[in-house]
Amino acid sequence: MLRPLVAVCVLLASLFFVKPALAFRSVAVGSRVPAATVKDLSGRDVNLTFSGRAVVLFFWRANQAFSQEALKDLEQIKKEFSPRGVEIFAVAEGGMATPVVQGAIKNLGLSYPVYLDAEHKVEEKIGVIVFPSTGIVGPGGELKFYLPSRNSNYRQIIQARLRLELGLMSEKEFNLQMKQIGEELGSERIRAEDHFKTGLRLSRQGKSKDAVSELKQALSLDPALIDAHLALGYAYLDSEDPTVAQREFELVLKQHTASPGAKLGLGIAAVRLGDLDRGIEILKAAVQINPDPVQGYYELGRAYEKKGNLKDAMHAYKWAVRKLLQGRR
Repeated sequence: MLRPLVAVCVLLASLFFVKPALAFRSVAVGSRVPAATVKDLSGRDVNLTFSGRAVVLFFWRANQAFSQEALKDLEQIKKEFSPRGVEIFAVAEGGMATPVVQGAIKNLGLSYPVYLDAEHKVEEKIGVIVFPSTGIVGPGGELKFYLPSRNSNYRQIIQARLRLELGLMSEKEFNLQMKQIGEELGSERIRAEDHFKTGLRLSRQGKSKDAVSELKQALSLDPALIDAHLALGYAYLDSEDPTVAQREFELVLKQHTASPGAKLGLGIAAVRLGDLDRGIEILKAAVQINPDPVQGYYELGRAYEKKGNLKDAMHAYKWAVRKLLQGRR
C-alpha cells in the first residue's frame, strides 16, 4: 500500500511546484504601477498607492552588500527630496523575517518606511527580477524610470532622475550629467536583464542549453546579477550537469546565505551526484527557510525514496501536499 500512496503524492506535488525563478518585469516604463498591499513591521496591511506625488520604490534583499549600500543612499536622497513631496517605499524581499528587517533599519539609521512582502505578491505584480531594484514612479502613477542592481554612481543617478521628474532639470541636462559620471543608462545593465529574462523563458520552455547560453551572456554583462547565477544553476540541473549546477548554487550562497532557492538547488544537486545523506540534510534546511516549500518537500521525499526510507519519504510528500493545499508553492 505504501508505494502507490507515495506515487500519488509525487504526482500531486510535481503538478504544482514552481521553480524558484522570479517573474519578468511586468510593469514597463511608461505604464501605470498598480496599487499593492504589503505589511508593515507590526504585521498590519498597508496599501501602497502611486499617484499625486513622486515615489521611489525600492526592492532589496537581506545580507546583500548592494542592497545595504543602496538603503544608505536612499536615506541621503530622502533628506534632499522629501521637502518636495517625494516618498520612498522600501520593500524587503519576500520571506525576509521581521527581525532581519528591523536590524537593518536600526543599523543603517533608516527614517523612511520599510515594508514586508512575505508572499512575493508585490514582487510578482511589479515583476522584480533583480535585487536590489529601484523604480521611480511619477505623480501620475506611471513608472518613469527603472534601474536594476546598484552601480557605483547609484545615488547620483537617482538624484538626477528625480530632479528631471520634478522639473528641476531638463532631459538634455540629465543626459549630460549621465555622460559626465560615465553612465550610459539602458546599455549593459538593461541588456543583461534582457538576456536574463530570455534565459528564464527558455528554461521554462525546457530549452536548458539555450537558457545556459543566455544566462551566461547576462552575467558577462553584469557579473553582480546574482539571480542569474541562481537561474543558471537550475538550467544546469535541467541539462543533467549537477556538478556545475552545484558550483552556481554555492556561489549564490556565499553572497546570500539565506537563499531558499540556492539551498534547494544545492540539495537537489547533491542527491543527483549520489550524496544522499548530504542532499537530505541540505533539503531539510531548505524547507525550514523557504516560505514556499512545496518543491523542497517533494525533492526531500524523492531523496528519501532513493535511499529506501519510504516512511520518511511519505512524510515529506504529505507535507508537500499539505503546503500546496494551504496555497503555498
